[in-house]
Amino acid sequence: MKKIVLMLCCVSVLFGMSGREVMQKQKDLQSTKSEQSREIMILINSDNSKEKREVKRKMRKDVEKDLTDSLIVFVKPSDVGGTALLNLQASKEIENQYLYTPALKKLQRIAQGSKKNYFMGTDFTYEDLSADKLENYNYKILKEEDVKVAKSDKKELCYVIEATPTEAYTPKTSYSKKILWVTKEHFYTKKVEFYGKDKSLIKFENSWEFVNPTGTVYRPLKVAIINKKENHKTVVMVKDLKINEKINKKAFTKRYLLNEEHMADE
Repeated sequence: MKKIVLMLCCVSVLFGMSGREVMQKQKDLQSTKSEQSREIMILINSDNSKEKREVKRKMRKDVEKDLTDSLIVFVKPSDVGGTALLNLQASKEIENQYLYTPALKKLQRIAQGSKKNYFMGTDFTYEDLSADKLENYNYKILKEEDVKVAKSDKKELCYVIEATPTEAYTPKTSYSKKILWVTKEHFYTKKVEFYGKDKSLIKFENSWEFVNPTGTVYRPLKVAIINKKENHKTVVMVKDLKINEKINKKAFTKRYLLNEEHMADE
């Protein structure tokens, strides 16, 4: 036991912070009250054929309760236009996801067992699009490493952090672990690796061209998910990013979707 305590102390001295402290600081520095953006999303198939989509996102956070609601709406092309995903976080333990399909004019609740499925042909699963909860994972710093994820990206020194699901969360996630590269200077995440229950690498996510819209908040203008398992890619380019501007609460209601107000709201 003494040896274990000594090893933990040595790791703490080496990195200055624990993995959980790094993730908590990231949350403290990068959290916002609301966000809105438009995105161009490119889906790239194994034969290099591409499909372009336009998406708008909204997010609001109840700071006191630490709960987040979000809305993703496909704008173009017409065959997916109006399709929307609404995330409503009722408590730290409970989050409900609803998919609205205009052709059916129905709102479908996403079951827990379906959250491992990919959302609308992208490389984001429904789980990936849920609100992050620090409490669901245990964190360990593996090392520090300089990282550059794209030609236009700059090399930055990062904490390399292993996130493994807690015993309680393990049955609810499709991942055995994630590896995150968090910058030491500004505490944003440049890269994430996702590992399946069989311990193999499923996909990795690269983020670059970060901007600083307000205070300590940094957001990437470009994100790429390379899905090794499916031989597929999703590239996202963010535009019209708005931080901490007021958003009508009705945008985060089921009625808003059922009335198709999300299809007219710009």
